[in-house]
Amino acid sequence: MLKNKFLQIVTFFLFLIITLILFQKFNKYYLQNDFAKILILFILMINFFLGSLVRKFTKNSFIFFGYLVLILYSVNGLLLLTNTQNSSQKKFEKVLEKENKTFDKRSIIEVVKDERSKNLDIYPHVVPREFLKKNEKKIPLTPMANTLFVSCNEFGNWKKIQTDKLGLNNERFIDSFDILLMGDSFAEGSCVNQSDEPANLLNQNFNLKTYNIGISGNGPLLSLALAHEIKPMINFNFIIWFIFDNDFYDLNLEIQSNFLNNYLEKNYENSGYFQNIEEAYEFQKKYINDNLESLKRGFSLRESFFELKAVISSLNNLIHRNSEDSFVFQKELFKNIFEKLIHIYPGKKIYIVYLPETTCFKHRSLECSTRFKELSETSKDLIYLNFYEHIKENEVDYKKIYALGQDRAHFSPLGYNKLVKFIFNETQKD
Repeated sequence: MLKNKFLQIVTFFLFLIITLILFQKFNKYYLQNDFAKILILFILMINFFLGSLVRKFTKNSFIFFGYLVLILYSVNGLLLLTNTQNSSQKKFEKVLEKENKTFDKRSIIEVVKDERSKNLDIYPHVVPREFLKKNEKKIPLTPMANTLFVSCNEFGNWKKIQTDKLGLNNERFIDSFDILLMGDSFAEGSCVNQSDEPANLLNQNFNLKTYNIGISGNGPLLSLALAHEIKPMINFNFIIWFIFDNDFYDLNLEIQSNFLNNYLEKNYENSGYFQNIEEAYEFQKKYINDNLESLKRGFSLRESFFELKAVISSLNNLIHRNSEDSFVFQKELFKNIFEKLIHIYPGKKIYIVYLPETTCFKHRSLECSTRFKELSETSKDLIYLNFYEHIKENEVDYKKIYALGQDRAHFSPLGYNKLVKFIFNETQKD
């Protein structure tokens, strides 16, 4: 009797502890779309609540807890083994091995440390989205200016980026040009050589001087904010904005930021970001150096096994896949974003280019076509280009336009060349 009473008290305290953790972490997990952690904590909270409330269930609540822990860690171990063998890196390695090429297996932090040991001032490529996920009140809108970064590796070698005086991936800042290129990593030209980046291809192949303000991880609101801040500094002919498949989901995170919401206000001028870019530089430099060991590191036993990374990731993917199936296009929000861009740049031609994810060519054909249709109905003042339909209509092997033919990769040099040629041909029609 006394033992059961003691167990009830213990379960009650466990219920309180888990409830407190869930309460403190809920907003963080929600903003990061980490619903798996919320689900696991909620199940444990209910389990120990029932154990503390119903005496007959007290012992069973501990048995349930034990089995749940055993199952989670067992499944996590199996998933770790499977994921290691089927990781993107392993797939890249296998493709390169067939071509008698090697893959640099170092993590981005290992690369940074190796380069710094040679007295090179270099940093891991930390982008605005990093600070958005941490729910910072004010977000740096560009990476550090005039800085060398290690960015990504999808072709066997780590790519390095040298930013210009505004923190953008350009050889140098120019204030007068033909095209303002906007978007995320596809506009930035992630992973390919500099000569194959879309801004440089437009310039080299079609003599269209292009300034690139694309940044990896940027969704529509971050892109709008950057276009807003840079306006007083530039003069150009027209805008090309790449909208990739994940931009439709990035809005869910970006809309949580009060700082970014300011840019939707019609009369909002700007935050003076580029006038205070040194402040952003110092803030980011300190953040990166203070967190170097935890930023984008390689395999971590603590994170991968003890923190159930594989299980958490798989559950989140399952939950997100279900949410994708019931995806609701945020038409009004896109409409407001586009209207604000038109308001900022009246009289400028603006091209919205829809870029597909690899699954569009597999099992999401109808969904991707529908997304472009919904996107094209947001404003009559914009010109919409569908690169997805172009690839299908021209019977291009979609795998060849992605890095080493892999799923969820960036474009290959061939992909970027086809994209730029498509854009040039379409813009010549107007």
